[in-house]
Amino acid sequence: MDASTQSTELTGSFTAAAWDRIAPIMAEIEALPLLQRLSDGTLPPEVFRHYILQDALYLKHYARCLAIVAAKAPDNAQVLRFLGSAQKAITVEQGLHAGFLTQFGITSADVTSAEPSPAGFAYTNFLLATAYHNSYAVALSSILPCFWIYWHVGEAIKNRPVIEGNAFQAWINTYGDPQFAAGAREVIALTDIAARAASPVERAQMTDVFVRASQYEWMFWDSAWRLETWPV
Repeated sequence: MDASTQSTELTGSFTAAAWDRIAPIMAEIEALPLLQRLSDGTLPPEVFRHYILQDALYLKHYARCLAIVAAKAPDNAQVLRFLGSAQKAITVEQGLHAGFLTQFGITSADVTSAEPSPAGFAYTNFLLATAYHNSYAVALSSILPCFWIYWHVGEAIKNRPVIEGNAFQAWINTYGDPQFAAGAREVIALTDIAARAASPVERAQMTDVFVRASQYEWMFWDSAWRLETWPV
């Protein structure tokens, strides 16, 4: 089951409506040059280096967002679920990064000295502020786009013909993996459970942060393509 099919099967749910709401954003994400050229193996190495460094910085903060969501979760099962996700953000996905850092000649000193791009800085601060200042349901809705959009993108690229010698195949394999899909589906289901218990005002906030995080996903990839740095 791919991410688009999942949204169809959720018809009538909060997440289905939220996914429909970001359809224009998803169209722009799918057309991003970075993703198109990562898929066919023609992405310039300097762009991928920039992206991986920024993603390493992003994951450090995203793991903290997941830990905050875990602390606000209503039961032990969900606490453990998001603590596990926080651990994976630090270990499993950074293990993927470690391979790419070596492959593309990025040293540990490069990682230590890297500064977040304007888009990355804005995105992680939005997530941290949302997770810290809002309810579990709203915080959960803000972290969902990262799971769901990466699943959608990974599935789409995985289903294209494999390009022999694609230097970015490990990235494609990671986000097209069935285990990643299962994790995304679980967060979608938990978000729908939280939405059913939420007030109308809270549900509106959930939609707002879901849309905003999706916009930041586009901005993050686009900024990497442009090798974005601070202008002054």
